[in-house]
This record gives sequence, C-alpha cells and structure tokens, in this order.
Amino acid sequence: MNSGTLGLATCGQIAVDQNSMIVDADSQTLEWLNCDRDEVVGRPLGAVLTLRMPFSGSGGQRPTDATLHGVSGVVRPVVVGSLGRSVSGVERIAVYDVSTRSAFNLGFRGAEAKTERGRHRLQILLNAAVGFGNVRSELDAAELLVDVAQRAFAASAVSVHISGPDGVFQAAGTNPLAAHWPEGLRPTGTITMLGGEVLIVRSPDEAESYANGMSEVFRAGGVHAAIASPMHSHGDAVGSMVCFFDHPREFDEEAVPLADALSNQAAQAIARIRLEDTLRRAAMHDEVTGLPNRRLIEEDVVRTLFHAESALTVIFIDLDGFKPVNDLLGHAAGDALLRETGQRLRDVMRQSDVVGRFGGDEFIAVAAVESAGDAVALAERIRAAIAEPYDELPPELTITASIGVVTVGNDGAAVMDQLIRAADHAMYEAKMAGGDRVAVAQTDLTSVPAGSALPAGSVLPV
Repeated sequence: MNSGTLGLATCGQIAVDQNSMIVDADSQTLEWLNCDRDEVVGRPLGAVLTLRMPFSGSGGQRPTDATLHGVSGVVRPVVVGSLGRSVSGVERIAVYDVSTRSAFNLGFRGAEAKTERGRHRLQILLNAAVGFGNVRSELDAAELLVDVAQRAFAASAVSVHISGPDGVFQAAGTNPLAAHWPEGLRPTGTITMLGGEVLIVRSPDEAESYANGMSEVFRAGGVHAAIASPMHSHGDAVGSMVCFFDHPREFDEEAVPLADALSNQAAQAIARIRLEDTLRRAAMHDEVTGLPNRRLIEEDVVRTLFHAESALTVIFIDLDGFKPVNDLLGHAAGDALLRETGQRLRDVMRQSDVVGRFGGDEFIAVAAVESAGDAVALAERIRAAIAEPYDELPPELTITASIGVVTVGNDGAAVMDQLIRAADHAMYEAKMAGGDRVAVAQTDLTSVPAGSALPAGSVLPV
C-alpha cells in the first residue's frame, strides 16, 4: 500500500509474531531500511523501530510516533499503528513516513548543531590566536598548529611543513605517509604550499589526481582522507599543514575556512618571528664591515660548536699598521681598509664558519676543525691573505696581522669568553714578537686532539 500519489503520507508494513520478532516487511519498508528482506526477517522489531509510546493503552489501540532505523544509519521519522493480529498470531503494523512533517524540527536541530559547531570552532580560533601571539620560535608555532588542528578536526595525525633555506622540511607532528613517500617526489605539503589553496582528499583514489602512485601511498600509510592547507603571509609561501584521517571522513562547508584560518594564524606568527630575528640580527652587525659584532659572534659560535666534528678553534686577529692609515689618510680610508679586511676573511673562511669584528682593528674567526694543526694552518692562510697588498694604500703603508689561536676538543665544556681571552693573549704574544705571525695559546682550556702540529705556546715567525 502506497498513498504517496494521493498527497498522503507514504505507508509501509511490517509483520511481527507474538514475540515481536519480524516475520515479514514490504518493499517500501525495505527501501527505507536500505536492506534486503532476509536482513530484516528474524530480527526483533526494536532493532529497526523505536516507539515513543506503546501501541495499546487504557484507550485501546492507538498510533504513535516512532523512528525507523536503517542499516545505513539514517533515521526516518514515522507514525506507526497496529492493523490487528491474525488467528495465527501475526500482527501487521502500518508504518507512515512523516519526514516532511518533521522537516522543520530536523532543520531546527541541524541549525542548532551547526551553531554549536560554529561556536566551538570560533573558540578554537580565539584560543589559537592568543597562543600564536606568544610563540617565540618557528618550531613552537609549528607544534602549536599541530595541537590546535588535531583538536579542531579530530584528526588521526597532523604534520606541519615549513619552507627553509634548504627547502621544505617537516617541522612538527606526524606524517603517516613519510615511510611510503616515493623517491624523487617533492616533500609532503609542497604542492599545497605552492598552490595556495586548501586541498581536500576524500579517498585514496582521489589522491591519485595530485600525483601518480599517491593512492597506493595513502593506502600503505593507512590514510583514508586528508585536508591540507597552505601557510602564506603577505603573499609569501611559509609552509603547509596536513591533517590525516585513518577512517572515511566527510568535510562540511566550514572545514576549508577553518583550515585556512588556522594556517594563516601560524603563518603570521612565523613571519613575525622571522622579522624579529632579522631586525635583531641586523642590530648585531658591525656598521662598517657588515660582519657580526661580538654579541652575535657568541650566538653563532653555539651553532658552530654543534657542527664541529672534532674540535673548535677561536682565532683572534689584530691588524699591524692600522693606526698610521687612520692618522695619515683619515677615518674614511681606515673604514675602507676594515671592510677590505672583512672581505678577505670571508674569502678564506667557509660559509659555516663564523667571522666577526671584535672592535677597533680586531677581528675574530671561529671554525670547526679536525685538529690543532688544522687550526694553525687556517690561521696562516688568514695571515697571508691580510698581508697581500692593498691597492688603495701607498706602498709605505703595509698591513699585516698578529694572530692568536686557541683550539679545544668538542666537549662543550669551554666558555666562549675564556676562549676569546686565551686567543687574545696569544695574539698579544705574536704582536710582542714583531707581528705578522701566528701564536698558539697555552691554556688549560685546550684539549688538543691528536694530530696537533705545534706545542702549546709556540710563536710562529714568518
């Protein structure tokens, strides 16, 4: 029986025995339940139908509101009523579809749920804004984005990728695809970062459209769906965020704006941190030579120490003959000489080494070396480079360097101030010996590795 064509509620029927076990169901009911007859027959009525009140009461039989539960999880509002029981004990129940009647209630509940989700997401954004305003490093910003995104999307895993001098790298989180990533393919998140748009992948098969073989990567990593958002600040690509899901996942209309907002907050924080770092480092460079000043040297030495394989050397350099240049040619000529000296030091040292102006006509070089002998050889190259003629100076004004060297084993024990004082003292010894030479510091700070070419305290004449 189906009255839908008459503008009445659509009707189906279910038959149950005396124990309320389903013995039959018509095609309309099976369509609503989205299943076959043999999946329903033999099940208790309560498994597919929830009554708001019993069929019968003190007033006899009566219809009642109920909900029909399909195997797909869809709940359909219905009204049910008994059509009576046969001699054999089978009771037939009429089921009327009243989903149109309940549309308003369902819509209202849906709007309430949407409002609650919106309120929850707004709170996440507000809390994240406060957090990103307080982070002081790029890695802290990446870690915070992982935490916030994981809670906002209930993601199985989140990875954040940042663009650095050497390319895109994973800064925080977990990337379940990493172990299965094809060799030669650009790092995870690169396509999203460069594309500038939030990407949604609803299935492994859909991932194939972004790169050949990506569907297999998703399956190998146990990823069913993902949402990836670029991190941009003022048009500059900063990185990307990827949320992974180990189960099928649908994304509502707020998913893209939310991912975009969180990524932008993180990008703004990273941009701020980078700007602050640039300004801070600019303030710690010598105005004349552009080299790091003493304060920045000490910061960069920490980085150099971490990269040192065997030993660390500090080389203290003092120019011989600088004062006559200032006295005879003026401070402009003196500044030009300092700039040229700084450039010659840069040319001798590696990019990973530290070169700075200590003050006046004094410079410092810090480098990772294999042995004390290598440190002395490096100091000799510096001495020879500075002793080369300067085109801007008259022949009678010659510039050389007195150089002090201290080398320590890479055990992290030595304090930078102590190393500088030791190298400075050795430089003074070289100066007293006539200048244009290298002296090796004699200090108990020195842990000279095997291969040292000279005994401690030696002064090398030219």
